[in-house]
Formats: sequence, structure tokens, C-alpha cells
Amino acid sequence: MARVGWELVRFRDRAQAAQLLAQALRPLGLERPVILGIPRGGVVLADILARALGGTADVVFARKIGAPGHEEFALGAVGEDGSIYLQPYAHRYASEAYLEAEARRQQAVIAERAERYRAVRPKVPLTGRDVVIVDDGIATGSTVEAAIQAVRAEHPRRLVVAIPVAPPEALERLQRQAEVVCLYTPVPFGAVGAFYQDFPQVSDQEVLETLSAWADL
Repeated sequence: MARVGWELVRFRDRAQAAQLLAQALRPLGLERPVILGIPRGGVVLADILARALGGTADVVFARKIGAPGHEEFALGAVGEDGSIYLQPYAHRYASEAYLEAEARRQQAVIAERAERYRAVRPKVPLTGRDVVIVDDGIATGSTVEAAIQAVRAEHPRRLVVAIPVAPPEALERLQRQAEVVCLYTPVPFGAVGAFYQDFPQVSDQEVLETLSAWADL
């Protein structure tokens, strides 16, 4: 599953990807880690990782800033702390006015989701904790970078990013900002969903149910 190259390797689903990540994370010796899933798909993996590693699951909010007319192409991202992270190429594809407006729009989405999610799962304090940020895959890495910035501000003891699949160039950037565990770095890279056999959308209701279960533990 971790082979690099031209051949397309597929995870069966998010659950299998999480199980393989758990195996890769165990040698790190994390102590009661807080596993932060980036909504929505990352929350599925966070739930499984937290149970496998003897930790607890929560969310970290980050939303991409998409290019005009091509929302899946990330020009940057916003974090739950209000920080804005822009890729170096962002201004080649969008005006400052567009980037500011899109950042405000995504911050509003984060605020609305945070209100609903935190109502069922109060935020877990991160100071002095071993923290793992997880998503079901990355393309540009923008949302993960925004999440790293937000988590760093809370002074965790240790910060690890766990990703099933990512392009080499994004992985290289992330490795300068945190410890990174990545199972698969294909070249060339396509959409994240192409590396899963089963990759359904994750609903808000699924996220709420997952977080609610952790709030009771």
C-alpha cells in the first residue's frame, strides 16, 4: 500500500486507510494523543486512530480558499483561529479582493460548523499534549498547513500529521512544519478520491454522531 510510483494504489475505504495509519503511528510512542480530524472525511479516520492508539478524538477546522471557477484548486486556506494561509502562487490566479472575500466566506463556514460541532463535543485542550492532525488525503496541503498553524498556537508537546496519500511536493512542505507520516506518495497525483475504492461524502450528521460518542467517554 505504501509503494511509490506510477501504479495506482487504492485504499479500500477510509477505515482501511486509518487502520494502516495506526500501524505506522504506533512506533512513534505517542502518549494519550489527541487525534484531530479535518472535517469532514478526516473525522472518520480520527475516530479509528484514537481508538487504536488509546487517545481521544476531536476536530480541527480548516477550509480551503478555492480558485475562481475552480473551487477544488486551493489557493490557500483559513484556520479555525482566523488565520489565513496563502500559497505563493495565489495572486497569480486571483485578486486580493477575491482572496479576502473568499477567506471571509470560509471563515463563516468554520464558525457555523464550530458552533454545531462544539455543542456536542467541547474542544479538547491541546497544550502539552501529543497531537495528530489527520485527513483522508491532501492535494495542495493548504488546509493541513492552516490546521498546523492553528494547533501550533496552542503549544502541543508534539505535533504529527498523518495522511494516507499526498503528492511529494506537498509532503515536502509539510515535513518542514511538523512530523509527517504518509503512506503513499504517487507520481503523478490525481484527485484524492481516485486513491480509494469507496470514497463517499461524509455528512454533517455522521460527524456529529462521531463527536457525540467521544464526548461521552
